[in-house]
Amino acid sequence: MDMHALAGIAVLLVLAAVSAYRDALRNDPMSKLSASGVRFPHSDDLE
Repeated sequence: MDMHALAGIAVLLVLAAVSAYRDALRNDPMSKLSASGVRFPHSDDLE
């Protein structure tokens, strides 16, 4: 394989990893971040 093909594969792998990471954060029920990235305080933080 030439360097352009290897670089293209590496970029696709990085994009797939970032996408999976963002999906995991979005689906995490314990996360304080909403899907849009806005922070919402939990009831523990309000006291």
